[in-house]
Amino acid sequence: MDSVVRPEEKDMDAGPEVLGEAFLKLEPTSAAQARGYISSWIGGDHPAYENVVLTTSELVTNAIVHSSRGRPHDLILLTLTRMADLLHLEVLDPGGTAWEPRPPEAVPDDGERGRGLAIVGEISRRRWGVHDHGPLGRTVWCDVDGIPAPAERPCG
Repeated sequence: MDSVVRPEEKDMDAGPEVLGEAFLKLEPTSAAQARGYISSWIGGDHPAYENVVLTTSELVTNAIVHSSRGRPHDLILLTLTRMADLLHLEVLDPGGTAWEPRPPEAVPDDGERGRGLAIVGEISRRRWGVHDHGPLGRTVWCDVDGIPAPAERPCG
């Protein structure tokens, strides 16, 4: 599914609209590739662009780090859907060890690990979650405001 969709501005009251889907490999370069897909789907001038790119990068990186390799379906499915004034991001990965994503109470000031879900939680205003599909994998999702509040600044 390497097709790229760049929607024209449409009525925000319409039903859910899939803006794009892409399969990614379980490898470190996939986070950058995912950011490229987001750019092509909503454009760099979209008001929520930086927030969506950052949450995408964090969720895809977590999928790469926490998924078991060697399964028949070693792919990540990235989906971005517009639902009213929200952008709904889903990252379906192969799953793996019993890992339940939980953000820390606050973003750690030191270290390079343990910050991703705290950042996702902050940007999404705690509108995120996990669906465990057993041997078929796991989906981590979040909702980002399609048009951030005027006082809001992208995290990062």
